[in-house]
Amino acid sequence: MEESKEMLEAAETDEVRDVMLIISAQKVEHYEISSYGTLTEMAELLGFNEAADLFAETLDEEEMTDDALTDLADSLNKEAL
Repeated sequence: MEESKEMLEAAETDEVRDVMLIISAQKVEHYEISSYGTLTEMAELLGFNEAADLFAETLDEEEMTDDALTDLADSLNKEAL
């Protein structure tokens, strides 16, 4: 949170600020992807199939969100330049 706050304060234009927001959101998504990936694997190894399925479903959702943020960033990065 502190790092995101510093990045936003340093942004000189709205376009750069938008890019910084996406960067911050993607950092959170990557943390969540890592967490749910590990939880899925652990649940599978322990034979908790229902939990593994739920973790895998959430992992897919987090990956889709990350992809959407990447698509958004692709267009906003050009504006920020």
